[in-house]
Amino acid sequence: MNNGPDTIISSLTKAIKAIQMYHISHPSASSLYNPLFEKMVDYLKEHPILEYQIDKFKINHRGKAVYREEEKETSIAFRLFRNGIRNISFTDGIGFDELVRFLKIISKSSKDEDIALDLWEGDFEHINFYVIEEEDEIIDYKVPDYTEMDVDYDAKLREIISRENIDINEPISPDLVSGELEILRKEIFEAEESSPIPVAITTLINYLNIEKVHEIIDSLIELLELCMISRNFHDAIRIVNKLREYPDINPIARFETESIVVGFKDIVNKSSDDIFNEFISFISYFSKKSIPYFVSLMSYVKLDNRLRELRKAAAYMAQDDVNTFKPLLEKDDINVVVNTIATLGLINSKEIIGILEPLIDHPNSLVRTEIIAVLAAFDSASRIAYYLNDQDEKVRIKALQALAKLKYTVIYYDILRRIKSKFFLELSFNEQREYFNCLVANGGYEVITELKKMLFKWKLFGRKRYDIIRKLSAMALADIGTEHVLNILEHGEKKRNRDIKSACKMALRKI
Repeated sequence: MNNGPDTIISSLTKAIKAIQMYHISHPSASSLYNPLFEKMVDYLKEHPILEYQIDKFKINHRGKAVYREEEKETSIAFRLFRNGIRNISFTDGIGFDELVRFLKIISKSSKDEDIALDLWEGDFEHINFYVIEEEDEIIDYKVPDYTEMDVDYDAKLREIISRENIDINEPISPDLVSGELEILRKEIFEAEESSPIPVAITTLINYLNIEKVHEIIDSLIELLELCMISRNFHDAIRIVNKLREYPDINPIARFETESIVVGFKDIVNKSSDDIFNEFISFISYFSKKSIPYFVSLMSYVKLDNRLRELRKAAAYMAQDDVNTFKPLLEKDDINVVVNTIATLGLINSKEIIGILEPLIDHPNSLVRTEIIAVLAAFDSASRIAYYLNDQDEKVRIKALQALAKLKYTVIYYDILRRIKSKFFLELSFNEQREYFNCLVANGGYEVITELKKMLFKWKLFGRKRYDIIRKLSAMALADIGTEHVLNILEHGEKKRNRDIKSACKMALRKI
């Protein structure tokens, strides 16, 4: 089942981690808990209750583990278990706001937060939970042995740990209890043999929670560079989030160079979806001065969906400031110009139409085609109509497709006039087809009358050339698909004229 208990708990834990990394209202978080709500509602329509049991490092449903994470720092099950929560259930009727309030509470990561108490005070109507009392159970906080990772780590990282002279015999944070301190000591000792990056970052961040020390900040920035080199964007985001607490520190500034940004081309083409998504989240911290470099990077992207995400990221960096893009529109590199125009189309500013005006008649058809896409995004149909006379067929087709989607009804009679003109028969079939699509999209009821006339028109001479008009008229009628149209085509199928009969028979197969 796509919306089964295992799928729902997976969506729930991903939503919690996104809320912890960003914020409850951040688009990256809402994009996860919105579908979570839909899955939960669908499941509860056919089941009276959805119940999970909480263990130390796993979450069960009817005795079967549906979530397992044995790293104490990241385990959602462990955080709930430590707070005494042993059972959580959801019942039919749960509301979206109720689920969001629940997620906001259990996403709190500070050790000072009493999640169980907050849940009680939440007074949920369709969410129930069982919490043990402290004297009822002794919780063993010992975590499993640290798993060794088969990775060759840079010696520079061990140098940072040594240079900072971390004293593992003293508490790192006043929030840590003795059992947790023992675990941290073990993690630091094992850092020489296993991945020290998460441990080192956590340790240095804990120091910063007590006191701002510039040497530690410098070390975190060095670790940030190592994370970027190793494509560990998850930990890079942790570092940046912490250092952004200090307004006088910009941890990203030193990496905002063209060589570093364009060096990400292997990420945009070869990385897994998870790494690419973390990369997109990470570059959202770059400033608008990096935009020219990311536009250059776009020229190397081979996957359309990743190119779109990279353009969105660059548009976000701009923060509605379109001035950064203006010099890029003057470049000789067509790829740069096209990607700049496409990125501008993602920014909500009417100023963009004026910026693109000097490029309306750009000699390169790729540029003109991309301008049509942006004009369509801003509902600027009158400017798009200008391209119906373009010298390039692909540009004209793009314009017709855009006008069909925008339903620019004032163009109807111009399109009809063009179809009835002699030049229309000289066009390719693809362009002729788009003309008829545009005619249907922008016409009212009268379009049926016009199509019927063209379908049944009697041609003594030039019959073969006109035959394409009959077929296109019949296909356009089929696209309308009303009962009245069906009667017209059925009538045409009975005609003696073999061209009319053939066109109607072909169109009827489409309905």
